[in-house]
This record gives sequence, C-alpha cells and structure tokens, in this order.
Amino acid sequence: MSRRSRQKLIADGVEAIRGWQTDQDIFDDAVATYSGLNRTDLRVIDLVERAGRMTAGEIATAARLTSGAVTAVIDRLEAAGFARRVRDTVDRRRVLVEITPALTERMRPIFGPLIDEGYRAMASYSDKEFETIVTFLESTRQTLASHTARVHALIEARRSAAEADDPPA
Repeated sequence: MSRRSRQKLIADGVEAIRGWQTDQDIFDDAVATYSGLNRTDLRVIDLVERAGRMTAGEIATAARLTSGAVTAVIDRLEAAGFARRVRDTVDRRRVLVEITPALTERMRPIFGPLIDEGYRAMASYSDKEFETIVTFLESTRQTLASHTARVHALIEARRSAAEADDPPA
C-alpha cells in the first residue's frame, strides 16, 4: 500500500510522465547530434527498425511526412550508410527501406548501455507489476494517438478557415 494519498500519487505520476517526456526529448536531441542526423531522420529510423522494412509510402504515413520529405530523409540515411533501398523479393516493383548494420554499430555506444540498464530495471518488477506498467503504457499510447489525430484535425480546420478567408489570387 502506498503511503501517498491517491491525489498525491496521481500528481506525482503526472509529473513523472512530463519529466520523462522532457528527458526523452533531451536524450533524442543528444542522439541526433551524436549521429549527425536530425530528429525526423531518427523518427524514421525508429519506425523502420521496429517494422523491419517499410515502403516510402508507409514511412510517410507513419511519420506524418510528405512524399518529398520522406525521399529526402531516405536519401540522407542512405548517404550516411544507415539505410538502404531494396527491391521486394515478392513484388519487384516495390522498393523497401531497411536499416543497415552500420547504424547498429554507430548507435551501439549510445543504446547498448541504455538497453542493458533498462532490462535490469524491468527485471526488478514482478510479472504482475510489469503487466500493470505495460498496460498503462499501451493505454497512454492509444490516448496520445487519438489526441494527436484530434490536434491534426484542428490544424487542418484552421488551415481551411485561413484559406477560405484569403482565397488564392
């Protein structure tokens, strides 16, 4: 049983989440600087790494980028040796993007110790505790995704209203 009141526990939880988000942002910025890439490039790397391989269109959708922006990201990642375009073995017309071993080697000094420490921390929780943590994280991701879509709808509504007020010449 927690010695904190429910209200204090919730406030501390909210503060921990906000602090984690800030710390993650600062860490991601440091990783971008270390790798010589930008934050969008890192987001695409993460998406492709988790998926295995992706088409440029899939990357554009997942990263919320235009096709031109995705092409530029893939070009930068290829130039750095961190990704490559490969033909789909089933449908030769499809081109997939995959991460190269060079990226793994470049990022090992950054993520190796972090991953090791993270696994040690996860091992300190019981299965029941860890199930609760995972359930909370999954729920939080779903909430964040739905509110991201809501904010993008607000952006689009504002853009449409601005275009209606100032039609092109």
